Amino acid sequence: MDFLTREHLAQALGLVGFLVSLVGYTSASDRRLKVMMTVGLVFLTVHFLVFGAWLVALNLTLNTGRTWLSLHRRGFRWFVGIAAVQLAVSLPLIGAVRDVFPVAGSIMGTYALFCLSGVRLRVALLATTGLWFVNNLLWGSIGAVLLDFMNALANLAAIRRIRATAKAAVPEDS
Repeated sequence: MDFLTREHLAQALGLVGFLVSLVGYTSASDRRLKVMMTVGLVFLTVHFLVFGAWLVALNLTLNTGRTWLSLHRRGFRWFVGIAAVQLAVSLPLIGAVRDVFPVAGSIMGTYALFCLSGVRLRVALLATTGLWFVNNLLWGSIGAVLLDFMNALANLAAIRRIRATAKAAVPEDS
């Protein structure tokens, strides 16, 4: 496969991951968010494999499994166990400063998915998106940069919608 074809394939996979993830981030449902994140992560993993970003793809692979697991399990113990695995396989592969961003983003995302919900979940995922945004800029991944920018905007919209729904549900004192 020549470079242009590989580049187009990578960008196409990134765009599909973007669209799937965007559906999840705009949802007020924690479950739908996690399901769509899982599917989007699969596309992004392959996207980075095509780019040759092995540590990033490894972290995304682990994130895919952990996001799916977070649909069925919650709690600090799950976070600790998964974070330990993430660190055990990632730390030996860190060779440059840019490699720290996907690892840090993965650990923060793991905490968010297993220990938080609602607005707190989305605020933590917003911070995670910031770390992955830096990673994607450093790798020159146009599709993933756009994905993170749109995820941040969609996540902010979901936070606003959740807060508005909660405010509307609280009766005002007359």
